[in-house]
Amino acid sequence: MQIDESRRLLFSDTLVPDIFITEYLPSLDGLAVKFYLYALFAARSRRTFTEAEIARRLGAETDAVRAATAQLASVGLVLMKERGFEIVDVKAAEVDKIYRPRTSASPAPVAADGSDGPATPVDPRRAAREKLLGDIAKTFFQGLMSPSWYYEIETWFERYHFEPEVIYALFQYCAGKGKLDGKGYIAKVAEGWASRGILTFQDLSVHFAQREKVTGISRRIGKKLHKGMTEYDEEKVVQWVEGLGFDFDVIELALRRTVKLQNPNLDYVDKILKEWFANGLKTPEDIEGYETERARRLSAERQAARGGVGPGSAPFGSGAPNRPRNAGNFDQREYSDEFLVSLYDEVPAVDPQELAAARAPEGPASAASTEGDAPQELPHEPKEHHRTAEPPSDVLQGQLDLFQLEREAP
Repeated sequence: MQIDESRRLLFSDTLVPDIFITEYLPSLDGLAVKFYLYALFAARSRRTFTEAEIARRLGAETDAVRAATAQLASVGLVLMKERGFEIVDVKAAEVDKIYRPRTSASPAPVAADGSDGPATPVDPRRAAREKLLGDIAKTFFQGLMSPSWYYEIETWFERYHFEPEVIYALFQYCAGKGKLDGKGYIAKVAEGWASRGILTFQDLSVHFAQREKVTGISRRIGKKLHKGMTEYDEEKVVQWVEGLGFDFDVIELALRRTVKLQNPNLDYVDKILKEWFANGLKTPEDIEGYETERARRLSAERQAARGGVGPGSAPFGSGAPNRPRNAGNFDQREYSDEFLVSLYDEVPAVDPQELAAARAPEGPASAASTEGDAPQELPHEPKEHHRTAEPPSDVLQGQLDLFQLEREAP
């Protein structure tokens, strides 16, 4: 019995659909691919396996096998049931997606003379599409393009009304970015092109020229700001160039206003450019005039707010005191010179000699001094407390004279 099983295993084969290789294999994890191949092999024997047995045969953990099963179910390769799963016939599923069932038969083509044969010439548009499909399959899929791609391309023709050249350029663009492993990215790009009105080859040429311009401006902006431009930054540049219609000379004027910022950012530049666009400014000359007038107006407002020349101030050269404008809007008091002088008391004149004599030290030491006798020091006072009377210095005398002259002045 064991020998018969070995012989059957030796000469048996497990068939793998080509549609699995072209359509599902690139997006699956390695364990999911191993599990799917082992499931195809085990389904022929109709044996029952537990998750632990499958995990042991595949050399993986049980949780990893469960995750692989969930991935196969998410892409439609297996159908989960109450006890186990069922392998889906991917070829039949792909046919159902591509071909629609017909409810009535199409009439057979009849020639003009009534005999069987081609009734009408081949549609040039259909012929161009067929050639496009062949070129895409050979160029980007080595002649092994999945049937689902044919269905996807036909959908783009019907939904967006692209020309064949636009579809081919679409594959070129995504292949250059390495994004042909799935349909999500290229479908998003196709939707974006259609929303921008890129339907013909002429529209595509204008778009690529504009894109090249945006790329150059984005590179120059990054060089000016010494930063690497991200995809979000490039989206802002696209809006400035395509949406607002600004060239780099206008954008550079906005960049110059970020010099005083510690961390220059494109949000600040975006705010400036949108303000200019809202005011209808398109050229550098218009912007320079607008900014000059704006700076003059703001300077006048700041000067008026600080109490500069304005309503209520005396004109320059009139001789009247130029008082600041009353920001508090209340009446101020007026003070005359006589009132200010009256605040000071009269100081009587002082004779310099009398002032010097008044400053001379008086005490028992000076009174007790006689001719030929030295002055005696008091025993109860420290020596350093006794000072000898000195005549006023020249500086003090000058100050006294100046004080007297000021008092005698009218």
